[in-house]
Amino acid sequence: MKTRFLSLLVIFLSLLFMAASPLWAEDDDKHHEQKPFAMAEFGQLPILHDGRIKPLDTFARTQLIRFSDKDHIEHMPAITWLATTLFDPGNASELKIFRINNENLRHLMGLEERKKPLYAFVEITEGLEKTFPTVEKLMSETPQNISSDQKDLLTLHENALEYTQILRSLSLLLPLNVTVPEKWAKELPTLSTRSVNFLTLKKIDAGLQDEIKQIIKRKGQNPAKYTPNEQMTAVLGWQIKMIADAAEGNNLFRVIPDPWDERNTDKKNTGQKSGEWISPWELVQSGKGSPRTSEFLDLWTALGANWSQLDDKAWHDNSKKLLALGNHSTRLEIFYNKLQPFFTSTIFFALSFLLALIALTFNQTKYIWFLAGGVLAIALGIQGLGLVARVLVLERPPVGTLYESILFVGFVAPFFAALMELRMKNMLGFLSAGFMGIGVGLLALSMAGEGDTMKVLTAVLNTQFWLATHVLCITIGYGWCLVTSVLSHIMLLGQATGKLDRPTLKNLTHAQGTLALTALLFTATGTILGGIWADQSWGRFWGWDPKENGAMLIVLWLIWIIHGKIAGQFSKLAVTMGMSFLSVIVGTAWIGVNLLGIGLHSYGFIEGLFWGLGVFTVGEMILIGGLAWIIQRKEQKGTIPDAA
Repeated sequence: MKTRFLSLLVIFLSLLFMAASPLWAEDDDKHHEQKPFAMAEFGQLPILHDGRIKPLDTFARTQLIRFSDKDHIEHMPAITWLATTLFDPGNASELKIFRINNENLRHLMGLEERKKPLYAFVEITEGLEKTFPTVEKLMSETPQNISSDQKDLLTLHENALEYTQILRSLSLLLPLNVTVPEKWAKELPTLSTRSVNFLTLKKIDAGLQDEIKQIIKRKGQNPAKYTPNEQMTAVLGWQIKMIADAAEGNNLFRVIPDPWDERNTDKKNTGQKSGEWISPWELVQSGKGSPRTSEFLDLWTALGANWSQLDDKAWHDNSKKLLALGNHSTRLEIFYNKLQPFFTSTIFFALSFLLALIALTFNQTKYIWFLAGGVLAIALGIQGLGLVARVLVLERPPVGTLYESILFVGFVAPFFAALMELRMKNMLGFLSAGFMGIGVGLLALSMAGEGDTMKVLTAVLNTQFWLATHVLCITIGYGWCLVTSVLSHIMLLGQATGKLDRPTLKNLTHAQGTLALTALLFTATGTILGGIWADQSWGRFWGWDPKENGAMLIVLWLIWIIHGKIAGQFSKLAVTMGMSFLSVIVGTAWIGVNLLGIGLHSYGFIEGLFWGLGVFTVGEMILIGGLAWIIQRKEQKGTIPDAA
């Protein structure tokens, strides 16, 4: 039923939008590209979306990424695109923002082929209506029976619905090209061509509808029998009703604090923990108005007029007033968006890795050590700054989702490797830190394609104590495991190439044992804490959930390798191979089990992650096995140093 409802609503709103487009006043001789507006304050305006207050800048980026897979259109930033969509919906509907990569879907929608498969809303409207019968049939199908082409079709319909809501968000405030009969114009003494909008006409709507009923009662429903003035009255009434019907249920653009929510009226409230917010259309349709909400509507109306008149100064002033009225600071998240800390830190990790590699290759560690360390410190500083920003914005520990755990491990693993380097001073720690920073950073970037990565957690997961203990502990354990694995890879590679001398190999072997024990401590403690949390949340300590099994797998693997080493059952080479393969064990327990689609920790099947993890596992088996074979051959010839 949901699919059918969405499809009907998309088509209905699309047709209404196309019919209503001529109602909005346009200035064909003015183009905003000639005079870019200052968007700093406008981008900071708060909006309630996906369960949290965020700046319009984040909202714009999220929506544009959803539609086009990018956070900009050619030379237009996301926030400028959003302003255009809100204040100039007629022209905005002609912007090519819908990316349709599926060739079969483009053919089904009747769209022309392009080098870049981007299409405007006006171009896909006919296709939405055309594909409605197909979408209607999909409502009776189970998700397992829906093909990838059909899923893309459903996604396009849902995106069109979301976009239509944005287009109509401020339609009640925008100037309209309508003719008001003289009788009703007298009741609006401030009426002018610039001030006619839905809110203005709403004041006369009740009387207007009564007059239309009287006209129909006297002359029937045939407009040909009406006088010119009566026809004008009927048309105006129809236009008002059409705008109101098209905006029914428009609750996406929640930029006004609910005046009847006590959390929004508490004077002690700093604005950081706001209550419910509502959209302009919700405000009008629910009748929740107050003097304060009138201020919001007046300022949003003024912004619309400023945009239409290209009045940059007034736009700037009204944006500042609206920002002050909202009483919610979003500057930190704006800074976070501009800095892009995790992308930036990945670049510095790569530079640090390159410097360490050059130093080891040309045996110039003495001169490059401080430079590589400084670059690595910058990378860790930026990464840490990004994590702190997320903590302050979300007001919880930075490990609530799979993506956040990747970011956290991307900080702690290089940090631990840097600490190891401070002790050994042989550049291998910097090399390991840079390599892990690059690898985990690229993984995080691949997981950030969904747009807004600051998700609000469900009630059972949003528990500050357990997020700060169990989740932090287990992710720190992941970090130690990765450091152990990378160091073991270096040991295998160094022995296979003959680049490691006996003292260095001895130091690395000792460090390997220490790292493995530390990893075991954190992963085992984190697993036990997870059981206690599960007992409090779900009433059982252990339920053989895939995520629980994955955590135990890491612990058992480490115990097996460590005890095998202590008992003399494993050779030094076997221990190093086992510690190297720890990367696959962690990847399986950390990410792989989430792809099973079962259990309380499932994030759903992601095809890209599945194949990526599979290729990584096979690659590790080939690499570790190949290096071990080379080392064994050298041991047989007596050309490899012993760490003992």
